[in-house]
Amino acid sequence: IFLFIYWKNNFNLFNELYNKKVIEKYSIIFFYFGFLACVFLTLHAIFLGVDLDSKIFKLFRRIVIVLFIIFELVAQILLAKNLLKFKDNLINYINPVIVYLKVFFVIAVLIITIVVFYLLTFNDLSGSTKHILEWNYFSALLFYYLLSRLLWKKKIKTQVHTPEGA
Repeated sequence: IFLFIYWKNNFNLFNELYNKKVIEKYSIIFFYFGFLACVFLTLHAIFLGVDLDSKIFKLFRRIVIVLFIIFELVAQILLAKNLLKFKDNLINYINPVIVYLKVFFVIAVLIITIVVFYLLTFNDLSGSTKHILEWNYFSALLFYYLLSRLLWKKKIKTQVHTPEGA
């Protein structure tokens, strides 16, 4: 739920900036990938405690977690791309150093993701090693959200129109 709120708030923020003519037309594809990441993370959480002795079920769980990672990573890349594209227009709202940190972080996570997928695909890792990789990987992803919190300098206020004399 919180992940969906995060992506929805980013979508709303870009809409508000667009409506205020702070930024030009932007790509909302990051929101769709973020939404799909939420769906697959929810599926992963639902089936996390379920232990069926079925190859199809185990394959399903692997596919769900891989799709979550792919959609989340693509959503982060697209959001960072939007921020980088409009960083000059957003100079009064964002800290540009954090934008570059987000871009660097996304590139680093992409490289780490490729390496981890390679290790998991072509090496026979123990169960505990897989769990260590998974937990550390997801802990690192949380850093992206911390960077998002540090990104914005001031709140973008929506204008509320009130009737005259009110």
